[in-house]
Amino acid sequence: MPGEKLAITGILLVGGESRRMGRNKAFLELDGQTLLERNLAVLSGVCSEVLISSREAQLYSGYGFEVVEDVVKGKGPLAGLYSTLSKARFECAFVAACDLPFLNEQAIRFLYDRLESFDAVVPESSEKIHFLHAFYRKRILSILKKNLEQDKLKLNDIVKSFNTRFVRLDGNMLSPIEKEILQKSVLNANTPEQWAEIVKNR
Repeated sequence: MPGEKLAITGILLVGGESRRMGRNKAFLELDGQTLLERNLAVLSGVCSEVLISSREAQLYSGYGFEVVEDVVKGKGPLAGLYSTLSKARFECAFVAACDLPFLNEQAIRFLYDRLESFDAVVPESSEKIHFLHAFYRKRILSILKKNLEQDKLKLNDIVKSFNTRFVRLDGNMLSPIEKEILQKSVLNANTPEQWAEIVKNR
């Protein structure tokens, strides 16, 4: 059973250009529902506030959630994170990319339980850091702003500059069930081939 909503802001980033996919990933459909709709439902089930981050506010204005446009255009996910985190009502925010077909409440709550006094909680595997399936606190805004101003836009590097807890998805600290929940939740699709594989094996 789902638990009570957490006193956090959920942020869904839909600002990507989806060049490799060739179409807007937010509107890919799985079991008759777009990824945008699926992920908004997950976030609204666990977060007391939900914001949509996008460069095209009008495209996402009919879903019942506030759409926050980037304060600085053309600066990628960093601009989206900075803009929406600035608007968030809560000190702590969970940020998710729109191309996560299996984003789930259990994974979000698992990471939240490990936030403690850290500035951020970010899953990582041997292949990548999942910085768009992660928790961030508003107190990092000054660091994000500084990086934006200096045109240092790689969140991969920026998350290492503050007090971040990295949760290894392939380590020994997680149970098999925890690994399965988290690894499925961070799975994303970047190409038509990857999407076809996800649909086939879901």
